[in-house]
Amino acid sequence: MAYSPLGGSGASLLRDPTLERIGAAHHCSAAAVALAWTIRNGNVIAIPESGSVEHVKENAVALSLTLTPDEIHTLDAAHPPPSR
Repeated sequence: MAYSPLGGSGASLLRDPTLERIGAAHHCSAAAVALAWTIRNGNVIAIPESGSVEHVKENAVALSLTLTPDEIHTLDAAHPPPSR
């Protein structure tokens, strides 16, 4: 289990150029891309913040967002998992 707010104080992930570029290509936010990338294989459960109706709608986009293999490769390369 991990905890990492996407938009919390000092968080820069939502301003990541890779996430922003892929989000622009899909007409959605960087947060939706990050969420779709995180939950894509079904082995991760994400509990995104939903403090407003707008935020819930933004998060819901991730459920129907299909990232291409190239986009997944690009995201994996830009944000490799930490080594143990």
